[in-house]
Amino acid sequence: MKDNSAPTELYMTGSAYNWGTPAGDPNAWKALVPVNGTKGTFWGIFYFAANDQVKFAPQANWGNDFGFAATISQASVDRAGLSDSDGNIKVGKAGWYLVYVSVIGDNRVVEFETPNVYLIGDTSHDGWNDQLAEQDLFTIPTDADGSFVSPAFAKNGELRICVHPEAAATDWWRTEFIILNGKIEYRGNDGDQERVQGKAGQKAYLNFSDNTGKVE
Repeated sequence: MKDNSAPTELYMTGSAYNWGTPAGDPNAWKALVPVNGTKGTFWGIFYFAANDQVKFAPQANWGNDFGFAATISQASVDRAGLSDSDGNIKVGKAGWYLVYVSVIGDNRVVEFETPNVYLIGDTSHDGWNDQLAEQDLFTIPTDADGSFVSPAFAKNGELRICVHPEAAATDWWRTEFIILNGKIEYRGNDGDQERVQGKAGQKAYLNFSDNTGKVE
C-alpha cells in the first residue's frame, strides 16, 4: 500500500544553524510554516550565504531527515546554484529564497523560489480587483539583515500580506501572514488572523532574520 502519511511540522537545519545542536533549539532547527489546509506542505523565507548546506526533518531533531535526495526542479537548481554535498543541499548563490517543501510518504519535494511577498486587499494598488500584482511586490534586500519593504499603501484599510509559492499553486490566503505587536505572525493552519489597519502612504517592513516587522 502506498504511504500517504505526512508530517504536521517541518524544520530546517544546516551549517548556519550548528547542524541541529542542540536538539529542539529554534535557532538550530528553523521551523517552516504549514500551507493552510494542504497536507504535508510547508514554506519559509530564509537567507543563505554562499556554500551554506541544509537538510530538513519532521521534528526539531535528526531522524527521517532528507536533503538533496528530494526531488528538486532544475529551475531551483539554477536559481540558487544548488548541488549535492554528502546528501546535503548546498547553496551556491547567496541571497534570500522562499523555500517550499512537500512531504507525502517517501515523495519529498524541495524548491528554492524567488521570495516574492505581496500586499493584498485594501491597501494594495487596486484593492481586491487585482491580486498578486507586480505593483504590490515588496522589495527584496540584498543582505542577511535587511528588510523587505512594501510599496506605499494606496489607501486606508486592512493590511493583508502573503507569499505565493509557484510550486504550491494555491489560494493566497493559505500562505498569508501579518505584523502584530512588532512580530511577523503566520497564519499557518489557523483561521483568520487578527486584523491590522494601514493608512495611505505608509509602508510595511519585514525582517525575516529575526521575524520582526513594522508599519510606518
